[in-house]
Amino acid sequence: MKKQTLEVESEDFAQTFKSNEAFYERLVEEAHFTLKEELDKTEIKIHSIPSRIKKIDSFLNKISLYKIKKPFEEINDIIGLRVICLFLTDIEKIGNVIRETFHVIKEDNKIDNSKFASFGYLSVHFIVRLGDNFKGTRYNNICEIPFEIQVRTIAMDAWANISHYLDYKTDKDIPEELKRDFYALSGMFYVADKHFQLFFEQRKENTEEITEVFEKGKIEDINSQPINLDTIKAFLRDKLPDNLESQNLSPLVEDLSASGLKTIGELNLLIEKNKTKAIKYAEKYLETPNSEIKDSVICFVSVAIDNFDFFICFRRRSEKDYQPNVDEWKSYFDI
Repeated sequence: MKKQTLEVESEDFAQTFKSNEAFYERLVEEAHFTLKEELDKTEIKIHSIPSRIKKIDSFLNKISLYKIKKPFEEINDIIGLRVICLFLTDIEKIGNVIRETFHVIKEDNKIDNSKFASFGYLSVHFIVRLGDNFKGTRYNNICEIPFEIQVRTIAMDAWANISHYLDYKTDKDIPEELKRDFYALSGMFYVADKHFQLFFEQRKENTEEITEVFEKGKIEDINSQPINLDTIKAFLRDKLPDNLESQNLSPLVEDLSASGLKTIGELNLLIEKNKTKAIKYAEKYLETPNSEIKDSVICFVSVAIDNFDFFICFRRRSEKDYQPNVDEWKSYFDI
């Protein structure tokens, strides 16, 4: 009799779940859109925001496993979103966005409140619903449905996915002969997170120091700076400031190094000497209007005018099999 009752309840729950699916789809779309919009307003770098609606089999299994009597009141993760960020300090910033955007019902910090051994399951969990500002016909039937938002770093997410694949839910599941390696791996991801944060902070500090050199330093200090991505950005921001932030400067750094240029001073000399010709080249051969010529193009061409090795790198980026000769190189810049 008890088994029949459970089967009837399960069928009822399944039917109710199916009748609510359209609401769940609307809610996950609204929640994802809203959360992404609010995060885009910040300077937080987000890796991804996956979302999902719990599968009906998973929903019914959870009811059975935990003997839940009122699943649509007690299960709060039918809709789930996960914000995967880059750095540990981003987690609290994202939490603040969630608190300001949604009505938070419950918050569970599994990072600060968990044992080290459970690192694979670390994240901050929020049970929320749409806030009071979500009013009108659009939000009827969805504004009172709770949903879950998890926040974790890429490292936490990677280890969680690996742990999930291994199917170890607690440390008691792990065979004794594997525990040492399991905890060592867990520790590696933990250390990686800490060091990513440390590297990020050191890089930020280094960038600020480099920027100050280019803004306030002596010309000899600027010219002696070695060529790397951070010094090139600072140099071009001062020398050729238009549209710099949208440009990928890594190819420029790579080719400058390959062609033998080592310092900002060497680069500065070539740009000062050849900037006018570089603009004419871009207009004639790249068919680029003057107002749309990017800083990196001016820099590329200015160096290429006097450096045959760099010219080869420059041309091969757009024409893989291109084999220039010296006479052809000179003819390009006889403008």
